[in-house]
Amino acid sequence: MTEQMTHEQYVHSCRIKAARIAASVVAGTVPVLQGCCELDQLRASVEVADDDADFQIFNLVQSETEGLPIGELQTHWSTDALAKLGPELQSASSWASSIALPACRSVVARFGA
Repeated sequence: MTEQMTHEQYVHSCRIKAARIAASVVAGTVPVLQGCCELDQLRASVEVADDDADFQIFNLVQSETEGLPIGELQTHWSTDALAKLGPELQSASSWASSIALPACRSVVARFGA
């Protein structure tokens, strides 16, 4: 018989996942733009308020970089196109780091890693 996860267990597992992603962003093992997109996708699953400051930042970063190839999307782009976007990606990463790293630290503190 398969044991089913309760809703509370599901939310807890999503919060742990969010904390791991956030910790990886802080550690530099996950690029900040990718981490923000992943964290934004978890927003509903971690059951935070709509006005949660940390997740609003992740949503802002995701919204502002929506047209850029982030994470696995880069595998579908040509090397030349990625090279042309290099400065824009670097600029977006620098901007995002300045606001997202404190939010990531907060998520790690709130949800554990």
